[in-house]
Amino acid sequence: MKKIILSFLLISSISGLIAQEVLSPELQSKYHIKNASELNNLYARSKAFESTPPPEGGVRNIAEFERNQGVIVSYLISESWGGGTYVEGFKIPIDLIANLSQSVLVYILCPLDYQSNANTDLETADVNFSNIVFIDAWTDSEWTRDYSPWFIEYSENNCVGIVNFPYNRPRPYDNDIPIVLGEYFNMDVFGMNLTETGGNYMTDGMGISASCDLVYTENPDLNQTEVANLASDYLGVSEYWLVPDPLDDYIEHIDCWGKFLDVDKMLVASVPASDSRFADFEAMADYWANQTSSYGNKFKVYRTAWMVDKNAYTNSLIMNNKVFVPFNTGSQGAYNDAAASVYEEAMPGYEIIGIPYANWYSTDALHCRTHEVPDFEMLRILHYPTLDTVDFQDTYEFNADVYTFNNVETISSVKFYYSVNGAAFQQTEMSNTSGNNYSISMDSFNENETISYYIEATNSAPKTETHPFIGEPDPHVFYIDNSTQNPKTLNNSYVKAFPNPANDELYLITNNLEPDNYSCEIFDQQGKLVLIISSNFYSSEWDLRRIDISNLKSGLYFVRASSENQLITTKFIKL
Repeated sequence: MKKIILSFLLISSISGLIAQEVLSPELQSKYHIKNASELNNLYARSKAFESTPPPEGGVRNIAEFERNQGVIVSYLISESWGGGTYVEGFKIPIDLIANLSQSVLVYILCPLDYQSNANTDLETADVNFSNIVFIDAWTDSEWTRDYSPWFIEYSENNCVGIVNFPYNRPRPYDNDIPIVLGEYFNMDVFGMNLTETGGNYMTDGMGISASCDLVYTENPDLNQTEVANLASDYLGVSEYWLVPDPLDDYIEHIDCWGKFLDVDKMLVASVPASDSRFADFEAMADYWANQTSSYGNKFKVYRTAWMVDKNAYTNSLIMNNKVFVPFNTGSQGAYNDAAASVYEEAMPGYEIIGIPYANWYSTDALHCRTHEVPDFEMLRILHYPTLDTVDFQDTYEFNADVYTFNNVETISSVKFYYSVNGAAFQQTEMSNTSGNNYSISMDSFNENETISYYIEATNSAPKTETHPFIGEPDPHVFYIDNSTQNPKTLNNSYVKAFPNPANDELYLITNNLEPDNYSCEIFDQQGKLVLIISSNFYSSEWDLRRIDISNLKSGLYFVRASSENQLITTKFIKL
């Protein structure tokens, strides 16, 4: 009932603006509309949508944080209500296009007659024109995230295809872009009859996807099972999580407040405690922290700087080893450094690039106006990692499926890189056991060791990829327990670091620890032991124990406290 009332008030409040050609940029961005009349026709279809059978032979939705060849943007030419057209141009900073063009293709949707205008605009920055690709296409809006196609991997040949859907705005040009790009890339387009929008969708690339529950509102003729079945048939989604919108805004797009940073990493926006939505945002952060990722572990949840006014820090673009984050200008720019620090903590090894722009908004920023294009000949490593705390065993088995999209290249080598207790990484070859599967058995790991590892594959192109994507800077990490079963954990028992972030001094605060002797150590993000706090002291000695961390470098650290029966970890940031 609440959202219906909000919608009515919104339509009423701007009904007097319908006669205008367009709304103000602020109102356009807030609601992703070009004129006020669109509010009355948000769910009206402006073209005859063509539904097709789903892909055959298996299907997988490709995640944003996989290898990309390029990004889609729009050069906007609008039709005037009085007749004729006028150039609106790029709705993103030219500097962003210039930066992207240094490493990937930039696909610009622009009618042929206006491409010279776009080129003139691009000449104002250090653009690599060899990576600029024009596609002759009209668009109604700049929000390429919302209407661009969703890319899939399907069939036994690992082909790349496109999933089209009825776009939830009445715009014929935008609605046709998946068809246009299907023809341009010469790939199959599958019509999924589920009204959607790209800003309200994200996937981990391994069978889990998420949206705000706006999907149910926009598809009133479908029940929850039917929605889930469409996502499964066309996108290979085994778990489709549709969650309430903590932003409590008309747009209801998940990228306005949340983002998958990796298979098991989730970024959630935060608001001050004085904000009326504070409890909703905290509940959403708790929700994700308690969900099981496709890796089998719980999501690691990271929080952005406060979401006030124009802050839209979750509305970022991951482009291979770079993350482009919308930065604010003016007084709100004071939060930019804190936002960058969160990304650096969550994504070590990535280059975090802030893009200042006066026209970013909390419901419309960098992610909304770009859309990634995956590498159509991607070298992929499918691996379910060993993580967290594991029991000691004589051997540890590691397996991976390694292949190239479209099977265009053969696999040259697959290597296993590992580090014990933070020592230098060593490597060994993985063996091809059958088909695309590679395996290795490791029998040299011992009790009480922390193992960091990643897998590296090379094909005949040659291309080289690692798993996880960034490799050594942020490897998979697990700890080998020294008992026959995992240590027990008491209810509400914890060790917390204070303050966090910390400068030179750190204190440990505890709750409900067993009356036992504990060893306590600090490890860096690569699993290297950097400080032994104590090898043996009683639990009653813990609280407010001062620790000198002045010699530690800036970064993320983990505290591990263990007794014979209990293992507890926490983390902190050293400034």
